[in-house]
Amino acid sequence: MNTALELRLKKMEKRYHQLRISFLAFISLIIIGALSFSFKQKEVFGIIRAKGIIIEDSIGRDRILIGSPIPYSKNRVRTDTALVRKYWAKNFGNPDQYMKWYKDYYHGAEGIVIMNENGFDRLQLGDKLSDPNTGRRMFEPSGLLWNDREGWERGGAGVNTTEDGQSRSVVGLDDDNGEAVHLVALEDGTKGLMIAGNNGHLLIGMSKENGSFFQNKEVFSGIKFFDSKGKLLWEQALPKTDK
Repeated sequence: MNTALELRLKKMEKRYHQLRISFLAFISLIIIGALSFSFKQKEVFGIIRAKGIIIEDSIGRDRILIGSPIPYSKNRVRTDTALVRKYWAKNFGNPDQYMKWYKDYYHGAEGIVIMNENGFDRLQLGDKLSDPNTGRRMFEPSGLLWNDREGWERGGAGVNTTEDGQSRSVVGLDDDNGEAVHLVALEDGTKGLMIAGNNGHLLIGMSKENGSFFQNKEVFSGIKFFDSKGKLLWEQALPKTDK
C-alpha cells in the first residue's frame, strides 16, 4: 500500500516538475516577446520632407512626378526634344519652326503631373502649370489640366492669373479644333458661356459696359453669335430693368 502510494507521489512530483518547466518556458517566451516588441522602432511618420518624388510603375517607367517644381523625368515626352519632333512637330506645317517656338515653352509645374506608359502628360494638378504643346499661355494657371493620350490639351479648371495680377475663374473643354466649351467668370465682372465651332462661337451671359468678352459698349445680358472671323452675326439682348 505504501509502495503504491509512493509511486503515485513520485509520478505526481515528476509531472509537477514538467508542468513547472513548461510554465516557466511559456512565461519566458511572453516576456521576451514583450521586450522585443517594446524595443522595436515604431514605423510612424509625421511630416515627410522632400524636394521631389518620382513614382514608377511595375517595370520602372516614371509615371507620377511630385514637387515644387516637379522633378525631371527621363521618360517625359515634353522635355525630350527628339520625341517632341517625332510626335508633335509633324502636325504643323513647318516642323522646324515649331521646334523653334517650342524651346520657349514652359514645361514645369508646382504640384503633381501624371503621365501614361508612353511618357505623355495626362493630368496636371497644382500651381504654375505647364504651357500646352500648341503655344505659350497668356496667363498663369492654377488648378487642374487634362490631356488626351498623346499629350494634347483637352480641358482644365481653375484660376488664371493675368500679367497685371488679376484673377479669372475658368472651366474649359477642348476638342481637336481647340476651345470648344468654356465657362468663365472674368476679372471685369463678366460671366459667360462660350460654345465654339468651325463656323464661329456662341456667347451666353452678362457683362458690364465696355466688356471685351461680349464686345459690348453698354451693359449687356443675352446671347451673341460671332463668325469665325469675329464678326457679330446675331444677338438677342434681354430687356433692361430699372435699378
